[in-house]
Amino acid sequence: MLPGTVGAVQATRKSGGDDAFTQEEARAVELVCASLATALANAIDYHDATRQTLIDDLTRLYNVRYLYQTLEGEIRRARRYGSAVSVVFMDLDGFKLVNDAYGHRAGSATLTEVAQVITRSVRDSDFIARYGGDEFVLMLPETSAKRALQMAERVRLRIAAHRFRGGVGADIHLTASFGVASFPEHGTQAEKLIELADAAMYEAKQRDKNNVRLAAS
Repeated sequence: MLPGTVGAVQATRKSGGDDAFTQEEARAVELVCASLATALANAIDYHDATRQTLIDDLTRLYNVRYLYQTLEGEIRRARRYGSAVSVVFMDLDGFKLVNDAYGHRAGSATLTEVAQVITRSVRDSDFIARYGGDEFVLMLPETSAKRALQMAERVRLRIAAHRFRGGVGADIHLTASFGVASFPEHGTQAEKLIELADAAMYEAKQRDKNNVRLAAS
C-alpha cells in the first residue's frame, strides 16, 4: 500500500449495472471511507502502543509481563487438548566479566547478540522473553520435557560456539546454564513452572555451569 494508506475499499452497485456513480454517491463513499480509515488507523496505533509495553527495550524480545500472560494461556490450551508445554530458564555464565572488560555498552550489545542467537535456534512457534539482566526464558508449546532438553542443548551449543563482538569488534566467548520444567510433568501453574526451571538452572550453575538440567519431578 502507498504511504499513509491503511486499507482499500471497492464499491459496486448491487444491481450489477454499468452506470457510473454520481458525484453525490462518490462523495458519500469518500466520507464513509474517511471515517473507516480514521478508525482503522487508531486501532493500529493502539495495537502498536500496547505491543510496545510487552517488548524488552534492549533485546526486542518479549518481557516478563507478557511471558506470564502467554504461558498461562498455553497451559490452559495444553490442559484442554492433553498436550505439553515446556519452559527453559537460561542464564549466561560469568556475564559480569563482559561488562568489566568492555563496559556496559558492550555488555548491552552482547545481550542483543545473545537474543539473536537464541531466536535463530528455536522454532517460529516458540516464545522467547528476556527475564531480566542476562536471564532469558523460552516457552515451548506442545513440547515434552525430553524435547525441551534437546532444544535447550541446541541453544547451549550455539551460544558456546558463537563469538560475540559486543559492538566493539571484541572476541567474546560465552556459555550459559539451563533449567527445564514442563506441564503437566512438573507443575500445572505458570509461576510454578518458571520457579522450577529457575531452580534447575541454578543446579546447572552448581554443576560447573554450561549444561542443562531437568527440574525435579
